[in-house]
Amino acid sequence: MKLNSYKFQTKLTIQFTLFFIVISGIIYFYFTSKFEQDTREKFQYKAQIFLNYFEGNPEIFWQKKFDDKKIVKDLMNLNKAAYLVLENTAGEVFGGINIDEAESNYYIMTKEVEEISKNESVFKVVLPIKTRFSEIGKVYVGFVVSKDAFNLHNQKLLTGLFSLTILFAGMIFTYFMSLISFRPLIKVLKKLERVKEPDDIEGIKSKKRDEIGLLADRIDNVLLELDKSSSQVEVLNKKVHDFIKSKLDELTEEINYRKKAEYSLIKSEEQFRLMFENAPIGMVMLSPENEVMRVNKSFCKMVGYQPDELINMHIRCLIDNDKIEFFTNENMPKQDPAVVDITSEKVLVRRSGSEINVIVKSVPIFDNQKKVKHNIIQVLDISQIKSIQKELISTLEKAKESDRLKSAFLAQMSHEIRTPLNVILTSVPLLADEIQNGDEELKVILDSVRSAGKRLQRTIDMILSMSSVQSGNYKPDYENFDIVSELKNMVNEFRSLAEDKGLQLRLVKHCDSLNIIADKYTVNQIFQNLINNAIKYTPKGFVEVAVIETYNKIRVEIRDSGIGMSSEYMKNLFSPFSQEDAGHKREYEGNGLGLALVKKYIEINSAGIEVDSEKNIGSVFTVTFDKELDLSLINKIGTSKTGIAR
Repeated sequence: MKLNSYKFQTKLTIQFTLFFIVISGIIYFYFTSKFEQDTREKFQYKAQIFLNYFEGNPEIFWQKKFDDKKIVKDLMNLNKAAYLVLENTAGEVFGGINIDEAESNYYIMTKEVEEISKNESVFKVVLPIKTRFSEIGKVYVGFVVSKDAFNLHNQKLLTGLFSLTILFAGMIFTYFMSLISFRPLIKVLKKLERVKEPDDIEGIKSKKRDEIGLLADRIDNVLLELDKSSSQVEVLNKKVHDFIKSKLDELTEEINYRKKAEYSLIKSEEQFRLMFENAPIGMVMLSPENEVMRVNKSFCKMVGYQPDELINMHIRCLIDNDKIEFFTNENMPKQDPAVVDITSEKVLVRRSGSEINVIVKSVPIFDNQKKVKHNIIQVLDISQIKSIQKELISTLEKAKESDRLKSAFLAQMSHEIRTPLNVILTSVPLLADEIQNGDEELKVILDSVRSAGKRLQRTIDMILSMSSVQSGNYKPDYENFDIVSELKNMVNEFRSLAEDKGLQLRLVKHCDSLNIIADKYTVNQIFQNLINNAIKYTPKGFVEVAVIETYNKIRVEIRDSGIGMSSEYMKNLFSPFSQEDAGHKREYEGNGLGLALVKKYIEINSAGIEVDSEKNIGSVFTVTFDKELDLSLINKIGTSKTGIAR
């Protein structure tokens, strides 16, 4: 209690002491700065004399000659200069007086402002000499300063003594003032210390009616009130005790929960350790600096190192240098730490120097501040997979080459067959004219020869077209043309064939013209095949060609009421030589190349085709073209046409 009663008095004394310390410091620094400024101005005035002289004689710096030193020496003697050095703008010294003394005072280290040398014997000044246009050099001057330095030192010392005198006087004044001011209050506090029982409260009554007496009365009243409220305090103490007890129970429960969590964490870490060590694939734990912290047996076996050899090794030593950027911090994804996951294919360098292909999966582990604590790297050896992959690629290339050779062979053979076939087909009409009134049986044979020849010619044409597309020899010629006009011409060409079978062939269009950008030949082949098939496989009813325009597409539908197709056959609809009714006894002739060619032509024009068919009900073939020009397709094919722009 006694120490606590003096706290405020001590605090107030310290505050006033600090105030006098600040005042003393301000007085000291202000007057010492003033004395230094007076000394500096004295030498600045002297330096200005040399500056005026050399600025009035700039030829000394232009000619780099300092022959007439008499005037300068007189100025030095008059102003008590110890040395003078001249330097041009290139930093070369070309003249001076007492250069040895200048060097002993390290004149070259003089800054842009004036300063006194360390031995307090010379006041060093550097003067930039300027003409009206530019700076032409510098003059280094040193003034004798021993007496001025001594006076400046004495002035600083006297100022310091004066500041200390003010400080100690203020501290003594503060101490005695605090004793006088707090003496009555201390007396009251001492009386309060003696109050232990309610009967002792009367002992602090004061007969004085001054401020201290009033304070004693107030304290007396407070003590009485405290006595009355003691019972209330006991009740509150009991409540506090109960509250603390309940909180202790909660704390005990929390401690038990944390112990269980710690046990679960230890078990989890043990499970992770077992999984890490016994994983069938390579496992590596990397520090944020990409140094190995921990490895498992599978990884050691993979790279041929012992575990202690890998610890603290940088991952750069194990990964091909061309692939190392995967492990740099800059390549970490900028996303939520909970979903950061990197997978990449790398080349791993074994201890023997051999290389193996691996799949690397990196998952960073973050601490509470979301900074990378370490990285878990999973390494899977895929060398065998890569070897099989290369074999598959080689086999695929051989298959493609075989397919190309096959197509080339078919094209060559078809060409060899077409030449004699053309001779036969041109000869049949001539023979028919010769036997107009001849044998009817011979006419039937000639008609059969002509029909079989045309069938064979169509087959050869399709084989040639297929081989041309598959071998890459066909070069499409894209242009802007009216699809409605082309379809109208085709419908007119097939109208007689439809009428011979008693079919209704109609063209449904919503506008007179619609332009598309495509290869006209292949587009015509697409719809010739589709319309021909629709008429061929429709014994009765109708064949309808509809042109429909949408927002950014043009759709052409070939609809018929023919025999339709089963869902099983539609899976192989566009395969070469595919027919639903196969064998020698099939009802409809054909070689199964028509729709395969249609599919290839659809791909050439970046179009789309859809088929909807039901057995014995009919079929709908829908071909869809883009309205806009596909520049990437044109660039890919490498051809252009002047009529391509709309």
